[in-house]
Amino acid sequence: MDNHPFREGIKAALPIVLGYLPVGMAFGVLALKAGLSPFEVGLMSLLVYAGASQFIAVDMLSKGIVWFPIVLTTLLINLRHLLMSSTFSLYLKNTRLAVLGLISAQLTDESFALATSNTSKISNRPKYLLGLQMTSHIAWIAGSVGGALFGGLINHEGFGLPFALTALFICLLVLQVKSPIHLWVMGALGVFSIFLKGILPGNWYIFLSALVALGIGMVMNPKARNSKTQDCD
Repeated sequence: MDNHPFREGIKAALPIVLGYLPVGMAFGVLALKAGLSPFEVGLMSLLVYAGASQFIAVDMLSKGIVWFPIVLTTLLINLRHLLMSSTFSLYLKNTRLAVLGLISAQLTDESFALATSNTSKISNRPKYLLGLQMTSHIAWIAGSVGGALFGGLINHEGFGLPFALTALFICLLVLQVKSPIHLWVMGALGVFSIFLKGILPGNWYIFLSALVALGIGMVMNPKARNSKTQDCD
């Protein structure tokens, strides 16, 4: 294993960087149209750093909505970070509180998925996580500022930039496939989500499909939970 975990984390962030740059550009373009300056776009990506929340926030700003509903919406959307950061805490028991705070502040869905795909790399290795997440954060800021500055010169719809985030999640999903059970669970999730999408309003089908897939995975591999617990020891 690399003797420099921070550098190793930087290298591991490459798939996220390749996704964040175009998605960040798409956000920068939308934020600019909503009335934000490139400086404000960069500051938002630095301090908020939550893709879904930022997209929703600029949409609400463009409609003239006041600050409190925007803050409340962002809080509700990002509550899932409590669960993700609590998972990281299992692998960082000897890490200082200040470092834990920095790691938590830079946590995203993508960095969480990549980090937990191989928990041996993050077990008591906060520098690896810092390298992974700082590099990803810099890419997001660069993409969003670049989109605000130069996005008007690019037909982002024609280049398929909005699909970049979906493509990124597909790549991260592939990293999770380590046995035939994973393929069966993924297939069941896909079929079930398509079925629920046709009968449920909004995005409830995503949440329910994830629960069903989790149950199927536990039934097909009841030892998975025990092995995860052993990894934390």
